[in-house]
Amino acid sequence: MFTFESNSAWFLLLALVIPLLWWRWSIRRRRATIPCSTTSLVSRLPRNWVVRTSWIIPTLRTVAVGSLIICIARPLRADQQTRVQADAVAIEMVVDRSGSMRALDFERNGQNVTRLEAVKAVVADFILGVDEMDGRENDLVGLVTFASYPDSNSPMTFDHAHLIDSLRQVKVASESEGPLTAIGDGLALAVSRLTSLQDRVDIRSDDDIKSRVIILLTDGEETAGDITAMKAAEMAAAFDIKIYTIGAGTTGIVPVLGEDARGRQIVQRMETTLDEETLREIAELTGGQYFRATDTESLQAIYQRINELETSEIIERQYNQYADMSVDSVRFGGFTFPPLLIIPLLALLLETILSSTRYRRLP
Repeated sequence: MFTFESNSAWFLLLALVIPLLWWRWSIRRRRATIPCSTTSLVSRLPRNWVVRTSWIIPTLRTVAVGSLIICIARPLRADQQTRVQADAVAIEMVVDRSGSMRALDFERNGQNVTRLEAVKAVVADFILGVDEMDGRENDLVGLVTFASYPDSNSPMTFDHAHLIDSLRQVKVASESEGPLTAIGDGLALAVSRLTSLQDRVDIRSDDDIKSRVIILLTDGEETAGDITAMKAAEMAAAFDIKIYTIGAGTTGIVPVLGEDARGRQIVQRMETTLDEETLREIAELTGGQYFRATDTESLQAIYQRINELETSEIIERQYNQYADMSVDSVRFGGFTFPPLLIIPLLALLLETILSSTRYRRLP
């Protein structure tokens, strides 16, 4: 789309005025003459190529003046573009990796898998998107895991591929790492990560964060930690951070993947419990919801539900990017053209050279 700068477009009127003034000036200009009764003899003389192409000089001058007037009027080329802006949701994924996450009461692709492996797969689908889940492409997502102690496995990031790589490396805590369950410490670390976003220089603006959310998944009850789960929930509520809680796995006696003295994998039996009351209270205190997942299908449905509850607001804006064709190179039809100002400069230069050489005229 081509247009002219509004404050300079009136210079186009010069294209009408200057030729008129030029014509009036040229016909009144006095020239040296030689009285002659007739020019018939002169007209029969042979004309060389200089005489036949004498129209080049006024043509070059006309081109120079006309293109200079156009440049003064500032022709603009507008490229309309669309910018999609999303008000992101900041999501901190908090995943339990305590010893009970070895329980084999989940299935994936027809095979029994540990709770942690099932959770890792579903969380990856939730973030990247699969089937009916759209993914969290525009959202800032971080990962915190916990057993006896919390770990920040991935900072809040838009680089979801890196986050998923970190998630896939998560393993159930060993005896040396501490296989207990510090829910409160894990939540407190997540709250700290979310409240520190305002100090991040790589975040566009704190106003671009639509909401802050923690998705807590655990399969047990609090057995370790310096901060209680309810205290951490109060901290989250104070900062307007919503917590969705997910209780995963069945309770009672369940098969658990373990190792024997030689390091070989064996299946043992273990009793597991789930503190659903505390998880409900955490969710209610912060304005979130509590969900119960007893198999892979219900876990997928829960993350799908959270995906629907926490949507990013997508804003589409159109804007025009202008290029001043007088002084800027312009790309059109796959080709790049030089600034228009070169045309009058070249035309004037060429006219000056030709008028001073082969096309030179006596007064």
